[in-house]
Amino acid sequence: MKNRPHFDPAHWPLAIASRSAGDETHLVMGDNVSRHRVCLRGLPAGHPIAWLIPCDALLDARLQALAALDRWLRGARRGAQMFGPTAYQARRLDLLLAILDLRRGGGVTSHMVARRLVYPRLSIGQGASWKSSPERRRTQRLIREAEALAAGGYRTLLAGRAGRQK
Repeated sequence: MKNRPHFDPAHWPLAIASRSAGDETHLVMGDNVSRHRVCLRGLPAGHPIAWLIPCDALLDARLQALAALDRWLRGARRGAQMFGPTAYQARRLDLLLAILDLRRGGGVTSHMVARRLVYPRLSIGQGASWKSSPERRRTQRLIREAEALAAGGYRTLLAGRAGRQK
């Protein structure tokens, strides 16, 4: 195949971090858009690279990352972001993490979460008007979603699995 990367770190982009141990060299390479972590094992310069990928639950994500690394090593400009969330999803994840941080100490009610994080500029009711409000129901859904994320749902995000987009 034409223009495939060969093991020649002297002609690769500069490593952000590097560590060698025995016949292995671990590199973190990247630019301001992407990072690639590579482990090189006892390969003489000039030889073609063989990629070793674990065949596990993250195989699809690993193959996408490998394709991106291959393009990057050949000098291709990066296209659309493969793994990152959209701007809306990033804001939502920020909100969910903020909810977890606020509730970490305990004793924080859904009303406090709504007032401080979800509806900071809105005057939300108290008592019976709060209990029957759509703001309360939305806040409770966000709290449940944040707790599910902390209980292991983040793994789905990291694996890049398709699912309901929020």
